[in-house]
Amino acid sequence: MNSYHRRLLEVIHSNINDIEFGITELANKILSKKSGVHSVWLIGNGGSASTVEHFETDLAFARVRNLKKLPSISALTTNSALTTAVSNDTSYEDLFKVLLERKAKTKDLLITISASGNSKNIINAVKYAKNSGIDTFSLLGFDGGETKTISDQSILIKTNLGEFGVVEDIHLSICHAVSAEILRLCT
Repeated sequence: MNSYHRRLLEVIHSNINDIEFGITELANKILSKKSGVHSVWLIGNGGSASTVEHFETDLAFARVRNLKKLPSISALTTNSALTTAVSNDTSYEDLFKVLLERKAKTKDLLITISASGNSKNIINAVKYAKNSGIDTFSLLGFDGGETKTISDQSILIKTNLGEFGVVEDIHLSICHAVSAEILRLCT
């Protein structure tokens, strides 16, 4: 346990400048989307799916306090009947792309969270978003994978390949910090 937390602190320390800059950038990007006009869409797989759902919850509470300032925010991972139907009837690789096609509009914001940045369903969603005029921002780990090269902006947690727990813990802390920054900027 001690070595895990030491490694977590090491990685935070080695990435702190990118993390702090990225938190401000992401908070401002969310706030730049007009309430009632634009939406923010969140996607991720596995542990990152739980992070996007947690992030939606935190941002929903910020939105309740600032309805006129924040856009609608939704995790596209929350409807298991829909996600399994789309995955079964089309493909898992196109899951998030299909969900974005159903709901997203030009000038919306897609936030992706992925440790590897190499999940095909994340990559396909980012490509669709960019072709549709939807802004993209990604939280990534390791070397960022393909998603790093195609996202408009990102926060990369540089780590050794396979340090999923460390990356996922830092991504969740970034989401908490973005929520706190939004509340600070809206008051």
